[in-house]
Amino acid sequence: MLWNVAHGTSWNDNGVVILAVCLRMLTVALALASVQAWGKRIPSWIVLAGLWGAAAVQLVYPVAETVVKGLILTGAMHPLDKGISNMSPEGWFNFGAMWAIWGVPGVLFLLAALSYRARTPVRAWWILLGVIGGTALLGGLGILIG
Repeated sequence: MLWNVAHGTSWNDNGVVILAVCLRMLTVALALASVQAWGKRIPSWIVLAGLWGAAAVQLVYPVAETVVKGLILTGAMHPLDKGISNMSPEGWFNFGAMWAIWGVPGVLFLLAALSYRARTPVRAWWILLGVIGGTALLGGLGILIG
């Protein structure tokens, strides 16, 4: 990103990257707020909903791709050879990369959310709000980018 900007590419061309970096910094701050003393200054419902939202955003696509590939492997569905049903070596590489980049952090945010919920009295409906909000954010980003 900095390389492109230094060589004359406009900030508009890097908008998606800038958005992704900002969202990642926000999720890191949420994770830290769940375990650091300064995090007690943030309302617990915001932290819990944010952790669940971050987990949902990062797990929805890898889980969906896992389900689709499982259906294809069992013969319940025919591959389209593009997107999440791509069964070529490139598709499997992308599947592994998806889990490494999104799935693993998503699982870690899920564990952080479960740990925070066990330590902090917060109404459970904030979990649902976080999951719905995170999934809606993912859909909105898909529309914005796509």
